Amino acid sequence: MPQRRKPASEVTPEYEDSGLFKSKVGQISVELVPQMTRNSRNDLVVRGFANRTIEIEVAFAGRRVKEAGPLEARLRAMLSNAVRASSAAGADAPDIDYIRLPVLIEGAWRPRFRRDQTGWETRSYYLFAARWSILDDEGNTVSFGSPPLVMMSNLSD
Repeated sequence: MPQRRKPASEVTPEYEDSGLFKSKVGQISVELVPQMTRNSRNDLVVRGFANRTIEIEVAFAGRRVKEAGPLEARLRAMLSNAVRASSAAGADAPDIDYIRLPVLIEGAWRPRFRRDQTGWETRSYYLFAARWSILDDEGNTVSFGSPPLVMMSNLSD
C-alpha cells in the first residue's frame, strides 16, 4: 500500500484541520476516565462517557496532542489518588469507570469501524477534540487547544 501521508514539514495547521474536522464541530460535555492509549499517529485517545452512560473515545490529535499533557497528568493523578485511597482503606482496586473527570469538548464526531472475531463490522465514534476545558484544583476553568482553521460548508446549518 503506498504511503499517502505528507511529510510533517509540509503539513500546515489548515491542512491538518481539514483532515481532522470533516463534519460539523460542536460542544459536548463528557466525563473522561484514566484509560489512555496512543494510536499509530501518536494521537492521545482517552476513553470516556457522554451523557454519563454512552461509552466513547476522545482523540487529541495532531498539533493539539502537545497541549493534552495537563489533561493526561490530571487523569493519571486521579487514578493514583483513587488507588492510594482504596489501598489505605483496605478495599479492592477502584473500578476505573467510576474515576471520572468532567471535560467540555469542542470537536467533531468521526466514525470508526471495527471487525469482531466473527467478522462483523461494528460502527463506533471518535470525538476529535479541537478545544477542551477542565477545572483546575482551585475550581477555575482552564482551556486548551484551538478552534479548527477550516470551516466546513455544513457549519452554517
